[in-house]
Amino acid sequence: MKMKNMIALLTVLALQFHLYITIISEEESAEEEPAVKTGIYTIINKTGEIVTEVKITDNITGESVVFPAEGTELLAGPFEDDGIVILYFDIPKDEDGEKRLTLSYRTESGREESYTTLSIETVNIELLSADAMTGATPIGLKEPKPEKTAEYTFYNLTGEVVTALSLTDNEDGMSIRTFFDDGFDPGESFILSYVIPAERENTTLTLQFETASGKVGTYTAVKIEDTSISLLDIGTSDSPVSFTAPD
Repeated sequence: MKMKNMIALLTVLALQFHLYITIISEEESAEEEPAVKTGIYTIINKTGEIVTEVKITDNITGESVVFPAEGTELLAGPFEDDGIVILYFDIPKDEDGEKRLTLSYRTESGREESYTTLSIETVNIELLSADAMTGATPIGLKEPKPEKTAEYTFYNLTGEVVTALSLTDNEDGMSIRTFFDDGFDPGESFILSYVIPAERENTTLTLQFETASGKVGTYTAVKIEDTSISLLDIGTSDSPVSFTAPD
């Protein structure tokens, strides 16, 4: 079974949950992980208006990550009030991450704010309205809530190219769709990790996938767990998926 090194185009229809896509080739899996410290910032818009840009900048090197990234404005969609965006920032593991970064944001009305002493950490950050600010601090830092992570390894056993795949939360209807710009070919696989608040670990998801010939497979009871999911030839069995890995 070949693990294809693919690029998946993600259309995020809602940002209330957190999705990771990990695509691994046989060569890449043998490489050592880079020696970095990673900051994970869950950024919640509490400004009362659309935020047009959020940026995290290294105070030493000047390097930055930004939302929306260049060329992704249409894919990202507007960062509306109460919306959530997750940004990551890496620095070398042997360097000090204490008060290393500046977080800045700009709103649709033209208001610009910055916080210059952000550390490399995992934290929730609220972007505050002017009325909600305490002194000159334009953000609120909160410890992240416990999360539950599920890892799905998908195998394409449909006999044809899979062009799209989606996971939809059965409780709130939020959905993420993955489009394979060069196709998810038969005999290949990819790994998808899905993170959800721990108190919602009993939530189930609806999995849908579409093949190049237009067939659509639907399975409505995917659990939040680590599991293998084989996508099957639609119409040849009672279920379009099997929770087993091929031999």
